[in-house]
Amino acid sequence: MSELFWVALGSIGTTLAFGGVVWQGYLTRGALKVSQLMTADAIRSRLDSQAPGVTLKLSPPPWEPLAATNTGMPCNTWPNGHTWHFPAEQGGANRLVLQQILVLENLSDRRVQARFDGDLVVADENRRPAVAGVILLEPGETSRDVYLQREFTIKELSENFTAKQAGQELPHKVLGTVTVEDDRDNGSTDRWDLVLTGCPVEPVPDRDALWRITPYHMTEGPGLRTLDYSLLPPRQRIHWVSRTRGIQLPAPDGA
Repeated sequence: MSELFWVALGSIGTTLAFGGVVWQGYLTRGALKVSQLMTADAIRSRLDSQAPGVTLKLSPPPWEPLAATNTGMPCNTWPNGHTWHFPAEQGGANRLVLQQILVLENLSDRRVQARFDGDLVVADENRRPAVAGVILLEPGETSRDVYLQREFTIKELSENFTAKQAGQELPHKVLGTVTVEDDRDNGSTDRWDLVLTGCPVEPVPDRDALWRITPYHMTEGPGLRTLDYSLLPPRQRIHWVSRTRGIQLPAPDGA
């Protein structure tokens, strides 16, 4: 009995010792993770403090929506009270432009590069839309007007109206992305995702298949209320350990 007791006790001791090693390893890994997180937070704070101060400002969309034209940028509205009939007049020149104007201002002391993707254009010398592409902003410089805009047929905008009435996501949107960064390898990249949509047309009451621009409402005001847009879109920031090697600093937990 005595021999069995000491064998059992030795086994328990070995198990406890192994458990202690495992627990010590767990504590070590936990401490290492905390240290890594603290280091990453410190780097992130440093990069934030050194990031170029660039602001993006969007203007409200014009109301009423502008009429699309083949001779240049949209510059006027359809005649007051104009209606459209489906299906005979659902295409061709029966188009509206949803539009916002944005400007970037470089408040930092470094040159930055801005890249525009999606439905973002500038007006060329003939007032025709041209791809905004990439621009450089010197310290203290403000960009020219950049237009977040896209043409939609009245038919497409009527589909937005129907979707909103059904509580569904609107199928037709103006989408753009603005990305700003400086030339530092260990720096940051700022990105804004832009969305403009809405249903600025509605059925004419008691008139089958006729649609019109949403008129002024006694309590709800102008039809601008039918558009979904942002004047201050949220900024997303990527922190780089090395931009040239494509190594990003991991985002904080929950981000």
